[in-house]
Amino acid sequence: MDDEAVQKLVAAAGLSGNESIQSSASKAVLGKSVQQYRYPFDSGSRYGDIYLGETFQNQLFYLSQEDLTKHLLAVGQSGSGKTTLFYSLMSEVDVPFWAFDLKQDYRHLSQDLDLLVVPWTRLRFNPLKPPEGVPPRRWAQVFAEIFGHATSLLSGSKNYLMKKVIELYTLYNLFDKVSEPYPSLHELELLIKKQKVNFVRKASDYRDTLLNRLEAMNLVAGTVFDCNRGYAVDELLKENVVFEFDGLSRDVQNFLMEVLFAYVYEYRLAQGHRNSGLNHLFFLDEGKRVFSVYKERQDAAGIPEVDELTAKMREFGEGLVVADQEASKLTDSIKANTHTKLLLPTADRKQFQSVTDAMNLSERQAEFAHDLTTGEAIVQVGGRDPVPVKLRNYELEKTVTDRVLEKQQAEKWSELSSERRKTTKRFDDRIAPGRSEEVPETTIPDDPTEIQVSNEANRLLKDIVENPFKPLTERYEGFSSTYKGNKAKNELVDQGVVIERNIKAQDGKRKLLQLTEKGRDYAESLDLEVKHRGRGGIIHRYWQHQVKEAFEEQGWDAFLEKFDADIYINMGNTELVVEVAMGDNPREIEHVQQHLESGFDAVWVAARNQEVLDGLKQRTEEQGLDLDRVAFRLVREFRELGGRL
Repeated sequence: MDDEAVQKLVAAAGLSGNESIQSSASKAVLGKSVQQYRYPFDSGSRYGDIYLGETFQNQLFYLSQEDLTKHLLAVGQSGSGKTTLFYSLMSEVDVPFWAFDLKQDYRHLSQDLDLLVVPWTRLRFNPLKPPEGVPPRRWAQVFAEIFGHATSLLSGSKNYLMKKVIELYTLYNLFDKVSEPYPSLHELELLIKKQKVNFVRKASDYRDTLLNRLEAMNLVAGTVFDCNRGYAVDELLKENVVFEFDGLSRDVQNFLMEVLFAYVYEYRLAQGHRNSGLNHLFFLDEGKRVFSVYKERQDAAGIPEVDELTAKMREFGEGLVVADQEASKLTDSIKANTHTKLLLPTADRKQFQSVTDAMNLSERQAEFAHDLTTGEAIVQVGGRDPVPVKLRNYELEKTVTDRVLEKQQAEKWSELSSERRKTTKRFDDRIAPGRSEEVPETTIPDDPTEIQVSNEANRLLKDIVENPFKPLTERYEGFSSTYKGNKAKNELVDQGVVIERNIKAQDGKRKLLQLTEKGRDYAESLDLEVKHRGRGGIIHRYWQHQVKEAFEEQGWDAFLEKFDADIYINMGNTELVVEVAMGDNPREIEHVQQHLESGFDAVWVAARNQEVLDGLKQRTEEQGLDLDRVAFRLVREFRELGGRL
């Protein structure tokens, strides 16, 4: 019955004095009042490309990709459905995403999605290497702001830090030519320790405060910052990545999350990735860890850089999905700069009030929200009216243990590359005299005594160490049966000692076994001599050896990894180098350019497949390099081409 009908019934009851009509009118008014009280919202159906759930009126509710470029905030108590919401959004979006995981929640999505999971023990990242295209002086300022905010430094200490970073960059000649090597946080710590200060002056306090943070961070983070160049951010932006920070200290977790935000923003800004729609998403649970209202209100620290990023990122297609239990502890900035807001069940009165205020809910809408149950939310998109939604229930079994993860991700991990720490002569002469240019990499090895395998598996491991490029089928010939050989191989794979890699050679496909870091340590515990500890995977090294042998068969001298090249060939009056390229990425072209500048007569690029070859050839042309001195071939062609140069 509509409002007009109720009004007519009430009028009729008043005029007639009929008890039956009066009773009907009373019920109609009461019913209308209850209906409005219980559901003080519009129907709220909405269409887009990201399915969120159904409204309480059983209508489908969607978000659009455009909505997510303007950020999303979800607030609810523990167990209200925030993680399930994240699962659903991750499975629906059409762009790559990064998730910062503090509780190992999102690794389980690898059962359904193509996902790279990077535990912090596997992560290699150098926050002092400026993003591609970003001037060192600008990055020094951004880094100091981010480090200071994450570790609660005040303005004086942040300014002191920025000056030391610029001094370090000067010792690495980065203002003359931005190129490798880049200093790491370990060199920054050493520089500050060497600083002579007057211990009566204020600078002494800044130095001690900063060193306290820096020493702890380098110590706790283990090998994370122990590199000259970490994993390529531009490549990771093309993948769905979960960064697992569980087990790190709060300061290190906060710093990594914030600096990765800033790194991507500065990279996008430098590359001019403007106005191109949604490019990428960040997912962050426990948002107050980064967007802390207490830090925002800390006058002596200034306005946090990360707060300003939330407003700037949308211009470059970087969306942000944030969740938390305590809205009152989130910055005003994150609440103001999120286009889409979700209120999930929240029992705490203070947190509930903080969200209803941010969403501008009416009193009756707020009362309705008090009765939400798990998986239900009040959703507000932009300036539209809020809508109650029963969120999609994304069912997922949480069965990915550390052992399962290691086996599942082994091949992806092996393809990640980084460069070990290096210093410049200028740095060594002034800060660390007597130290070699290359700084030995520190590692936290697994305990090899934990590995329990059969004697047959150990025999197979010995063969892998001694003959790394032997096909798996040939290895089985050393066993009484293929079954026993396969059983031994499965033992090594299950224990994380080796991973299987497929390779397409001239004589067909073959399967190789590659030692993991854990496997190398275990092999050495058995007194096996592991000759290779480089960062190249087994497929890259296989083709290196194939190319080297092809030239040696022509009677020329060929050397692996000499003059910073994969293969160096001396042909008497001619010197050439070969780079084996497994992927189409800018680093390969940087190597080509460096070799040309070094004066080699020719540079050959041996590409893994035709797609990589075409991509690198195009990059070379775009860089305007001397194509008369650069040749491109597929790796499998080198057996035929070795004698034709």
